[in-house]
Amino acid sequence: MMKKILIIEDEKDLAKSIGDSLVADGFLVMKAFDGESGIKLFFETKPDLILLDINLPKKDGWKVCKEIRENSAVPIVMMTARDTENDELTGLKIGADDYITKPFSLKILEARIKKILKIEGNNIYRYKNLIFNFKTLEIIIEDEKIELSGREAQLFEYFIRNKGIVLNREKLLNEIWGFDFYCEDRAVDTLIKRLRKKLGQYSENIKTIRGVGYIFNED
Repeated sequence: MMKKILIIEDEKDLAKSIGDSLVADGFLVMKAFDGESGIKLFFETKPDLILLDINLPKKDGWKVCKEIRENSAVPIVMMTARDTENDELTGLKIGADDYITKPFSLKILEARIKKILKIEGNNIYRYKNLIFNFKTLEIIIEDEKIELSGREAQLFEYFIRNKGIVLNREKLLNEIWGFDFYCEDRAVDTLIKRLRKKLGQYSENIKTIRGVGYIFNED
């Protein structure tokens, strides 16, 4: 599936150059030329990555980044002509994943995009403000690291990899505890109760299917 890139940049010639280069490299590109249109297009298209200029009309890049970050953990690369350490720190502090100074090489920009998306695709699950690292089994919600036990992390990973699929208790028992380990079905319910508590606002994404088991969905 083609990765979708949203470019929010008021310099139309620059946006076109970036867009043409990314399209030629196999990406699907959407463009917005002011902050308000960029936020609207973000919600409509759900891109895999955003290239975001700072000096935008109607709503500047800082505000756009902050608003998007409140609703999603989508990777954001900030673009600016202002080469100052303070700007870079501000961008990273409000949730940007990377920062590139104009003028920049399109090849360098594409390399950074591919690096971010490759990392995302292989190791990271993102849903709104929740991030789960498949490699380290760490979970972060709204920039706060949540400590999971080994089995809680295994369970959450299994739910993510099987999202939208109803999983019965026997399947979960075998997957988390193993075929040779005996324990009661209630052990699954107890583990899910603990996991839900730690997921906080995302606890309702694990739904109980009465008499069958559980399902993890992105609402």
